[in-house]
Amino acid sequence: MVYGSAAAVSAIATVAFLVWVRRVPARKRRYCYPVVGVVGLSAVLTALVALDGFYIAGTGQTLPGVIDDFVAYTVLWVAAAAIAGESRRMLALLAVIPMIQVVAFNVAAVVGGLVGLVGLAVLVVGQVLIAYLFLGPIWERADSLPDGQRLLHWKSRNLLLFLIGMLVVFALLSVGQVFDGFVTAVLSEYMGLLIRVGFAGFLLANVDAIDPAAIELFGRSADRPAAEPTGSGAD
Repeated sequence: MVYGSAAAVSAIATVAFLVWVRRVPARKRRYCYPVVGVVGLSAVLTALVALDGFYIAGTGQTLPGVIDDFVAYTVLWVAAAAIAGESRRMLALLAVIPMIQVVAFNVAAVVGGLVGLVGLAVLVVGQVLIAYLFLGPIWERADSLPDGQRLLHWKSRNLLLFLIGMLVVFALLSVGQVFDGFVTAVLSEYMGLLIRVGFAGFLLANVDAIDPAAIELFGRSADRPAAEPTGSGAD
């Protein structure tokens, strides 16, 4: 019931976002599709979990759930940094860190003991490192952006740091078996929806602040000086 409901909400949100994207100027849709895709993929993978399939042998973890986390947190962190016009090297680093965190958490949840503690430590250190990068080097890079886009990056960064920070705390509590299985499933799906759907909705609502002349998604033009806007700026 929990996973089926979460899959339904994600599917409805995906359809609504796709309709919304059609109203976004064509030049800016490329910044919307990755985060909307995260919501759509989550709908499909959560539906597979609801069908009680693809459990990893000997564990309570599911393969669709792990893949969902791999993709979602990688794309969301990279998207937030891409708004700041970051370099491909930084974007690659921000793609790798959440992948390592997902692996570390799942190992900690399954193995336990000393290995589990190391996994939890990696999860926390990874979150601290991401916070450092966004509050330090990436924020400095954002100085060259137009004011509206810099504000958008600042808000998106803070939103992810807060929501995923809460998720990390919840992950630590769940490994410690503070909650029973049902409560863990409800809170996990609720927070997953909040992060994915919330971030996608936020970006769509504020995509007008992005200046395609200043950056290119995933850093294609981030390693050279930002281009001067041309024309009237109308879409």
